[in-house]
Amino acid sequence: MKKKLLIIALCIVIAAAIYPFESMVVPRWKVKVVDVNGKVCDNMPVTEMWGHYSLFLDGRHQSADLNSNRDGFVEFPERRVRAIGIRRLIMPVVTQILTIAHGSTGADGAVATSGLIDVAWLSYKEDLPLPDIARVKKCITKADLRSNETQ
Repeated sequence: MKKKLLIIALCIVIAAAIYPFESMVVPRWKVKVVDVNGKVCDNMPVTEMWGHYSLFLDGRHQSADLNSNRDGFVEFPERRVRAIGIRRLIMPVVTQILTIAHGSTGADGAVATSGLIDVAWLSYKEDLPLPDIARVKKCITKADLRSNETQ
């Protein structure tokens, strides 16, 4: 009976070690893009970037591009990452030790709007409210960026 319980317990531990658990990196993020005068920037390109330095040495960064709507809003969905149980136990220790080399641990997320002369950069910080307004010097659309490339 003890041997059977030991085998069952071992199977549970192995399953937990290799099961790819999912967790949130960055919550759903809604941002309003305005210029320095408070004018809404519609159809402005906005990029969200996210990764997780406590689970992957390089952060495994990804990105997504959207355009603000006519009211200046852009909304990115919650971003999630999968990692097996053993990685979730070992990598936080490894990344904490290697913080000197690459300088980051934990979840990382940012939203950026870029124009011709400026960039508005909003950073996600765990346990702090998400910044929800991106201010730029000038509202720029994708068409503006394309016409500038051809000049």
